[in-house]
Amino acid sequence: MSDSQKTVEPVVIPAVPARPEAYDPATRAALEHIDPKAVRAVADGRPESTRDAYTQDWATWRKFCAASGVRCSLSPPARW
Repeated sequence: MSDSQKTVEPVVIPAVPARPEAYDPATRAALEHIDPKAVRAVADGRPESTRDAYTQDWATWRKFCAASGVRCSLSPPARW
């Protein structure tokens, strides 16, 4: 085999825990600290007009569900 054709050995990376309760306490504490900040940063980066439009869209969706008898199974986001 030439220098340009090297064999690559596969590396198995262990899966990360799928649920927060599977993480160790230090990781959970870090995530609890980071998550609200990330949500706030995204929300703060949206223009007021966008947040207003989201609120209006949600109201329209709820009216549609009520008028058509469709169960509105979604809950509104905590913060736009």
